[in-house]
Amino acid sequence: MVLDAWIGGDTSHRIQFVSCGEDMGMQGGVLSHHFKTQGTPVMIGGGVLAHTILGVKYDSVTGDTQFLILDPHYTGQDNIGTVLKEGQCAWKGPNFWNKTAHYNMCLPQRPIRNQIS
Repeated sequence: MVLDAWIGGDTSHRIQFVSCGEDMGMQGGVLSHHFKTQGTPVMIGGGVLAHTILGVKYDSVTGDTQFLILDPHYTGQDNIGTVLKEGQCAWKGPNFWNKTAHYNMCLPQRPIRNQIS
């Protein structure tokens, strides 16, 4: 509803529940598919602080997953060098997630536009 009001139109989303942070490493395939088909940032939160996932590196053979995380709690200068140096936007491995906390991922879906043929 908030996205509908903010963006306008009929937005939709998918919620992906992850019962514990230890299982986040297994979400690589889901996230890879989302970024390939939708390309929208993923909001994630639950039992701990919220973050934004901007991208994922996923190896379908090994299952290795890295998450490009943006920390929305950063309150310093609006300086990309500082943000990167402090790790406020950085690639994080599966150990980044709290192993015992649950997570909910909101995967916004791009609107499907009616095409006139």
